[in-house]
Amino acid sequence: MIFHCILLECCKQIQTERTASSTYHLLKGRRSIQTVQDAHLYKLERYFGIYNKLSRKHFNHTMDELQLKGLLNRINPDKIVFETTPAATEWLDVNKRIAFPFESYAGLAYHEITEIFLERLLLLIQTLTNSKMQYYSFIPVIDKPVIEKWVKKVYRKVKNQEAKYLNAIFQELRSILQHFSNEEAGLFIDRLTGYKSYGMSINQLSKKYELSIDDVQLIIVNMIHRLLSVLHNENDKYPFLSFIINDLTSATLLSNSAFHTSQLLLQGYSVEKIASIRDLKINTIHDHLIEIALYETNFPLHHYVDNLEQQEILNAIKLTNSSKLKEIKRRVNDDISYFQIRLILALQNKQFK
Repeated sequence: MIFHCILLECCKQIQTERTASSTYHLLKGRRSIQTVQDAHLYKLERYFGIYNKLSRKHFNHTMDELQLKGLLNRINPDKIVFETTPAATEWLDVNKRIAFPFESYAGLAYHEITEIFLERLLLLIQTLTNSKMQYYSFIPVIDKPVIEKWVKKVYRKVKNQEAKYLNAIFQELRSILQHFSNEEAGLFIDRLTGYKSYGMSINQLSKKYELSIDDVQLIIVNMIHRLLSVLHNENDKYPFLSFIINDLTSATLLSNSAFHTSQLLLQGYSVEKIASIRDLKINTIHDHLIEIALYETNFPLHHYVDNLEQQEILNAIKLTNSSKLKEIKRRVNDDISYFQIRLILALQNKQFK
């Protein structure tokens, strides 16, 4: 139900402007400039990267299922382009009344740290509970070297004080989980692993709570996003849980390559010079500029698009009621480039209100 709601909401926002792949990449959290720009353009930032385990096969199957139910209509036999039907609007109106906080997703902000936070927490609790009982032959629930390395580093610092830190985790989690529904809190607790007691798998949680596997995973992500939001706003109230993400919160939203370009821009280099220094195509640097524009508060738009060009592009967007580059390009002066149109499209929700 939750997964279907999210898919239909994405399709309703995008409609025929993009293929179904755009929704798939959005939910997976693909760090391409097109996907990030689409998240902003269609006001779907919250859903960015919330389902990184989604397979293409399962996504396609679910889209076909929604089509069979009369909620989606495939309008192009050659491309996988869908539009929502009037029945989908009614279905969303009814089903989004369920007591689930869709607005609490914060995918664009938290997609890179959601899984890391949860895996650190799960393995740390398992390690401390078993160590407290002097049982060291347990099988780690998380089999990732980078997570294991972090937990080992923390464990060395808290060794022989397991009871103290387990109590701190317990008190902080209990305080936060009071703000969740009983089902959500129960689902979260059932996922935890303790001394000689392994947490439930996603499949087991699905059966126990009579939810689809998709919805179990999306509920957990939603809970982590809400939890991370609390930690960012009230970190002194939850010092130990906040400690788990202390080294993660300063990460830049920019991709590594765009960040490198941004540093060269700050040094005063031109687009052409940056392309030469980095041995990249100018179009790639343009992609970086659009990415930078999405996140930089005082992006110097006038350096790339003058006021008259800005207005001409905005008028074309309004006239076409579309985000399709070719349609907009046909209605502007030939001197205006696709890059300039993409830049305005990226910033229209941010600056032109």
